[in-house]
Amino acid sequence: MTEIEADSKEWMPSRAAEFLCRQTEQLVKGRSLTPAECQRIYDYCGVRPGYPQWRKFLVPLLSLLGLLSLVAGAIFFVAWNWADMPKMAKFALAELLVVVLAVVVWWRWYDGLARSALLAAGLSFGALFALYGQIYQTGADSWELFRAWLFVFLPLALIARQNSLWFCSWLLANLTFQLYYATVSMSLMDSAAFDGLDYFPTTALYSYLIMQVLCLVTREVLALRAIKHNPHSWLASRWFSRVMAGFLLLMLTSIVAGNISGWGYGPHHHFVAALWLFVLLAGYFFYRYRHPDLCMLTLGAASLAAIGCVLIMQMFDSSYDVGGLFMLGCLMALWLAGCGALMLYLRRKLYESQPVEVTATEVALLTEQLHQHDLLNQTQIEEIQQYDHSSHLPWYLRLTLGIGGWVAAMIILLLLILVLYVVGLLNDPNAATVIIPSLLLAFVAGGLLRVQGVSKHHIGLAWAIAATCGLCFGFFLLFEPDWEKSFLVGSLCSLPVLAVMALAMADRTFRFMAITALTFLLILSGNLLAGMYLPLVARFWAVSALIAAIVIFWLWIFREQINLKATTGAEAVFPLLWGIPSGLILQCFSAINSSLLFDFFWRPAGYFTLSLGTGAGIAAGLILGCLYQAVVKKTPSSPLLLVAAILCGIAAFYAPGIGLGLWLLLMARYQGSQGILAASGCFLALYVIDWYYFLGVSLLQKSLLLFVTGVVLLALAFAAKKLIPVHKEETYANQ
Repeated sequence: MTEIEADSKEWMPSRAAEFLCRQTEQLVKGRSLTPAECQRIYDYCGVRPGYPQWRKFLVPLLSLLGLLSLVAGAIFFVAWNWADMPKMAKFALAELLVVVLAVVVWWRWYDGLARSALLAAGLSFGALFALYGQIYQTGADSWELFRAWLFVFLPLALIARQNSLWFCSWLLANLTFQLYYATVSMSLMDSAAFDGLDYFPTTALYSYLIMQVLCLVTREVLALRAIKHNPHSWLASRWFSRVMAGFLLLMLTSIVAGNISGWGYGPHHHFVAALWLFVLLAGYFFYRYRHPDLCMLTLGAASLAAIGCVLIMQMFDSSYDVGGLFMLGCLMALWLAGCGALMLYLRRKLYESQPVEVTATEVALLTEQLHQHDLLNQTQIEEIQQYDHSSHLPWYLRLTLGIGGWVAAMIILLLLILVLYVVGLLNDPNAATVIIPSLLLAFVAGGLLRVQGVSKHHIGLAWAIAATCGLCFGFFLLFEPDWEKSFLVGSLCSLPVLAVMALAMADRTFRFMAITALTFLLILSGNLLAGMYLPLVARFWAVSALIAAIVIFWLWIFREQINLKATTGAEAVFPLLWGIPSGLILQCFSAINSSLLFDFFWRPAGYFTLSLGTGAGIAAGLILGCLYQAVVKKTPSSPLLLVAAILCGIAAFYAPGIGLGLWLLLMARYQGSQGILAASGCFLALYVIDWYYFLGVSLLQKSLLLFVTGVVLLALAFAAKKLIPVHKEETYANQ
């Protein structure tokens, strides 16, 4: 297996193509490019997939998901601990999966299917080892299981040379180490040697952290060499290095924060504080000057922001008066604003004249090809070249600033409460006490969000979040002055507030958050109302119809997004495009964890589990939306999408998050976005984990459903490879 083949991304458009298509949307917004011309550019760049692009995407994706589904089903089947089956039959079933996967690897060694099968085979050994310990009751600790599993993954990673196997090996090594010391510390609880982080010996802790640093340094040295000699190598990929750096900084930050705050039980680790400072300084100079990487710098700035907040809190630890709390809030807000400004400064300095993680050479080459095919004229190319790249923030920076905005919003609300307390308005609180100051916050936020400047926008984001929370609570007090705390009343009061604030605040991030919350609360409110006033069958159909209508509207936004970019509502396209599915994602998780919601809120009358209604609504929405597109619009790929909608709908009916997650993977390819693809995959994995632990069905049912799903996905991969055409006439190829 060659290095290029080991991590090929031919099934997704290049980052240069994704970036350039995003710029053409700006031309559509400015009326210098028509939606039809923009669509042709999308087709040329491979962002909007035709049948050949769908084939390149579906075959490896369905193969990987099918194999992983079989492995997950095998693990669930082992965990079920079936008692009536003979021991040898149990081993035969577990080993048969490993043998089949090994045969696939041997048979298709240079194919993408072999890479997926190799990963699945490595994961299958975990189920086999667990079965061995389960049957023979060897008395081995859990860390010994992970150690044996690691010894299987390491040779596979050395042979295959792919990041996924190395990531699993790194993860298993960490789990083995931590579980080992957790087990030992429980048996030697009174030993004075265990004086760090509850169960780590000091020497072991320091060695562990140094080993993490060495692993990261080794990975970066290999990556630099690969980037220099073979940029398409699997070692040149950045995501694994960022995961390692994030985990290292998380460990160091938590330890240093514990030292400063005194929350830990052991002594202060001055060595760890020095190591944290060294990692930050060395990382800054390396990723700022030697090998620019904004994501790594963002992780360091986030760690610095967290430690600074802990330091400020410790300064006022013994001060509980109003003045001390007010000063604490102001200092923390200023510190977070300073860290956010530092991130934006680094973004501007590193990539002022070019986009993040896209080389100017790739963009120039692709632009020239578009010009040669008469898809862009010279005026449009000059307009693209004049685009201010510093105003576009990558997803990880937006996420970090968004989280900081939420923290700052809570601080602003705290300061508002302190002011109201000082002037005596909290002695007899009412709706006006909360609504009027929140409106003032909203007025300030609206002004900041309409001023030019990325930093001002993110300050305005914090004020807008604080104002929205205050208005939601104020309207709740208006309709529930007796503080009965009805969740139904609270959600109904929040709906108009979120809708008005989403229209008033000119910020894409805030609108995305508002539409996410609006979608979730709309479904939840409809469910609660239906439970109070409708019989059981009517409740199911009402909730399903509501969710289906939301999904159909979302699919319409997807289909018409380029045309909508040319209208006055262009700024609402992105928030609607991803805020609606984010709200549905929250709904899928809440349907599984409905019992957990009852621990936080009083059980409303007529509340029923949302899982069945959510799944039926998602299924109906997907099928009806794609059926309309296939019958009425008759777009080229609509028959393929209709088949996919039917299959995802069937999966959604039994497990809403699985069906929705599979469809989001397809929509990520339709958008040509690798970031959305990664986020959709993470949601799918988290949902399956949550589904495993909390859904009230037996492990046997879960395992059988996953087995069937895996077989169906593999059959679909085979059908896609055989039936979808490889070439299409007059289709541009992005070289």
